[in-house]
Amino acid sequence: MNFLRQSKFSTKLLSAFIVCALITLAVGGLGMVGVTRLGNALELTFSNNLVSVSNTNETLTSLTAHNRGLYRLLDAQDGGVPEADKERVRQALSEDLARAQKVFAIYRATPLEDDERAAGDQFELMMPGYVAGAQQVVDLIRAGDKDAARTRLNTLSSEGFTKVRSYLRTMIDSNNRQIKEGAAAAASLRNSSLMMLEIGVAIAFLVAIMLGLLITRMITRPLAVAVASAQRIAGGDLTQPIVSDRGDEAGQLLDALSDMQTGLKNTIQQIASASDQLASAAEELSAVTDESTRGLTRQNDEIQQAATAVNQMTAAVEEVARNAVSTSEASKAATDDAVDGRGQVDHTVKGITTMVHEITESTGAVSELAGHVREIS
Repeated sequence: MNFLRQSKFSTKLLSAFIVCALITLAVGGLGMVGVTRLGNALELTFSNNLVSVSNTNETLTSLTAHNRGLYRLLDAQDGGVPEADKERVRQALSEDLARAQKVFAIYRATPLEDDERAAGDQFELMMPGYVAGAQQVVDLIRAGDKDAARTRLNTLSSEGFTKVRSYLRTMIDSNNRQIKEGAAAAASLRNSSLMMLEIGVAIAFLVAIMLGLLITRMITRPLAVAVASAQRIAGGDLTQPIVSDRGDEAGQLLDALSDMQTGLKNTIQQIASASDQLASAAEELSAVTDESTRGLTRQNDEIQQAATAVNQMTAAVEEVARNAVSTSEASKAATDDAVDGRGQVDHTVKGITTMVHEITESTGAVSELAGHVREIS
């Protein structure tokens, strides 16, 4: 079980298919064994028992025809039957006897039960006497001694032929019994083979179902856990740990989700720490900006005061110039110098005014920057 838990999906599925194939092979093997045993039983019945019945029946038929042929040959002596017909009867007697002996020899070469073997042994002991007696009858008929021939034939029929026939019937009955027993054994073998196949098919079906459920459970359950973990992480819950002891693709997916959750935790913690540092820096920058704003305001006030003083000085200089012009035109050179001084003063006033304007714009920019810093903090 641990092997399946740690193996890949492909290995799990391949193992399941191999097990199903082995089960199918086992069921097929059981079927082949049953069919082979049934075939052997039927082959034994057909090749031995039925053939033996046929051979013993043919032996009995040939001997019966031989015995009747002796009576026909004897009767032919009274009716003036042509010699050619008598010869055909004698030829038929020889053929019937030869066929009986040949077929019986074939029968004796087949597997035999104890009762039919004993009957066959007695038959073989009786046959030489029966053949000799039949030849005596033929010789007596050929010699024209009808009475002796009839007496010998009756004795042969009542003693020799009757016993030979009884032995043959014993062998026939034995083979018929074996046929019935073989049929019963074949039926029993068929039933047992069918039962084995049915049990094998049922076991194969149950094992296949259980194996399918097991493999499906091993694949779907960890995937369901992985989906639930992914949904939980997507919802923002990073508090629950993700644990997996599997070595398959689902276990690797859970391990990857666990690593991702740990990475997200670390990233969020770093972002929170950076936010705290940024807030502290923003507060410090806001304080520095406020201090700079206050300093610039003071500088602006001082510059305004300086500009006011310069304007006042300019007015005083203009007043002095007017007094100087009205006092003495003779001091033109001094007046020219005063005019030059006025120009320089005007240039100075313009420079100071431009400086005040730039300082005012800088103060506004610093104030706007301080506002942004407050918004960030």
